Amino acid sequence: MATTRRRFIIATFIVACAAVAVIITSFATSLWVEATLTKPNDAAFSTSLTINYGLFVGHIDGKMLSSISAELTMSCLMSENVCLMSCQTDDATQEFELIALLSGIESIHCPFLEESTNISEDSYDQKFINAGIWVSTLLFLALSLLAAVLAAVFAVINSAMNPVEPIVGVFGLYVWNGIAAGCTLIVMILWGAMFAITLTDNVAYSQTISGEYTSQGQASLGVSYWLLLISLLLHIVNLSLLGIRQYLLSREPPTPTVKMDENTDGIIFLY
Repeated sequence: MATTRRRFIIATFIVACAAVAVIITSFATSLWVEATLTKPNDAAFSTSLTINYGLFVGHIDGKMLSSISAELTMSCLMSENVCLMSCQTDDATQEFELIALLSGIESIHCPFLEESTNISEDSYDQKFINAGIWVSTLLFLALSLLAAVLAAVFAVINSAMNPVEPIVGVFGLYVWNGIAAGCTLIVMILWGAMFAITLTDNVAYSQTISGEYTSQGQASLGVSYWLLLISLLLHIVNLSLLGIRQYLLSREPPTPTVKMDENTDGIIFLY
């Protein structure tokens, strides 16, 4: 029975390692949001761009006056609580771009474009990525990764020994897997809500905010986001494995104890 209990702990280690790999992949890849960008009045979609981005970088390609393929960067102005995917290549111009889009009084020039984008107060919808939600997403995703790593580490410890401290023992495996699952769920709710409210109509790229292009009805949550669902399910599997293990332990017959009869004569027999 002890071997069976150890197998359950080893299984939780394998599942926790898988969850760590999934979270890292989600963190590092740039497929949180995907969209097709078209001219607002271009019913035939003769001019379109495709864009995808993650929490830090993105990519845009397609054909305008000429074929383009360029990298994008997440740019934030914390004082205004706004972020966007910027086509600019350095911090100073990224900040200028954000201020210009917020004020609506300047023109924006992306390095890979042949002409500037003119901003009109009446033509663009100021929908940015909420900086607070973006920071919260990073924070909770980092906490989820840390908890998943700790769940894997303590699973190894519990497969080799029986720790005395509860947080290091099997109870700790419940705690770390629970924290990882909870943080992952929070990330999915935060980003999913922001996408539904803001990004589904405007993916917060310079040219969609300015009104030159639109992504309305053409945006979707990408693979990097949905990987979090796999991570969440893996941690639920771990909690289930620990619950099954506890159930089997509760059904295990108690260890027999030897009771010595009292010797009324006070004589000890030696064999």
